[in-house]
Amino acid sequence: MAIHVFFDNSNIWGGAQGVRNLTEPGVPWPALRIYYKNLFTLIERGRPAQTKVLAGSVPPSCEALWEYARDHGYDTDLLRRVERDDGSIGEQGVDEVLHMKIANAILDHPAPQTLVVATGDGKLSEFGTGFPTQIERAVKHGWEAELWSWGMTLKENRYRKLETDSGGKFKIKLLDVHYRSLTFVKGGQYYERDAAGNKSYFAVPERIVEKL
Repeated sequence: MAIHVFFDNSNIWGGAQGVRNLTEPGVPWPALRIYYKNLFTLIERGRPAQTKVLAGSVPPSCEALWEYARDHGYDTDLLRRVERDDGSIGEQGVDEVLHMKIANAILDHPAPQTLVVATGDGKLSEFGTGFPTQIERAVKHGWEAELWSWGMTLKENRYRKLETDSGGKFKIKLLDVHYRSLTFVKGGQYYERDAAGNKSYFAVPERIVEKL
């Protein structure tokens, strides 16, 4: 059975940072890295993939990641962050691109297939689309589905109900147990600012990724 993988990079990155904040509070966020080789290996599990999409935002530039993903067969959909009405900078359209491409895959590939989504995002977009909705559609079309998510970013109620109602066709898989196999710490000198804006430097030791 072929798999179709859709990867919400911003949500997976944010979830990893949340776990870091709880388990390695002395590590500043810029020092944490995701080891994508193990992450892709974990969610693909050696299964043949007909569709592989990774979506994210720029800036910041993660060219090494985008190139690595492309080298491993992923289409990379990168959308530029925009200024909102309140002056903040945020994503625009990343989730919607993934929602659309999931729908296209469901339409283009008759069951049996397996939808694999890496995100914890359960909200509806301003256009009325959402990852739970697309997962529900996949199951209704005879597909199986998997959700890979960090526990703290998982929208529990929506996804757990889908899992219960799917009759075993949809399964939630948490990344947390693999945290040290999916991340590493880039050692070096980092700094934090006090209330006056003064920098205070400190050393962060390296942590290498553990075997998956």
